[in-house]
Amino acid sequence: MKTLYFICALYFLMDLAKCQNRFRIFFDEFAIKYKVPDVFEKMDCNLFQSNNRSYVNAEMILKKEVADLNVRALMEFWKPNAKTKLKLYDVRMDGCLVLRTMNKNKLFYFFVKSFKKHSNVLLSCPFKANFTYKMNDWFLDEEELPQFVPVGEFRTVTEYFSQQRLIIRVVAHGGILPKS
Repeated sequence: MKTLYFICALYFLMDLAKCQNRFRIFFDEFAIKYKVPDVFEKMDCNLFQSNNRSYVNAEMILKKEVADLNVRALMEFWKPNAKTKLKLYDVRMDGCLVLRTMNKNKLFYFFVKSFKKHSNVLLSCPFKANFTYKMNDWFLDEEELPQFVPVGEFRTVTEYFSQQRLIIRVVAHGGILPKS
């Protein structure tokens, strides 16, 4: 009888593991729409698709140290065939504080943890001048997201401010699709 329970539990766990990754995330846009030339020596990003996944490579070199960083992050979401967008969040925060206390906010922890895996340095303030910050083959890991994430499209706008001045705007658009 114990063997039967063990086999049933094993099948249950296998089914649960299959459900875990029931969708994929893709980007069709990941672009820098605005940057201030007196702050950035170089700021490039490149979106590419490979093996049914979206990847981003980015490189940044600052002309001067950035000690204060404020962020405005906005995310809109809409389901397939929906005409209205749902604003998931529109927040302003101290970017340096988020980096120092990243494990306290689960939503932003997901992004910061993801960036950390693919960057050449632990992100922290102040950001150094004349240092090459790189992010290689960054992607959003579907396994890290909760199972209740709905299918649909999203758009994010993330604006970074230093000394109360907008220094860069990053726009991303993509979707969450059922895995085929």
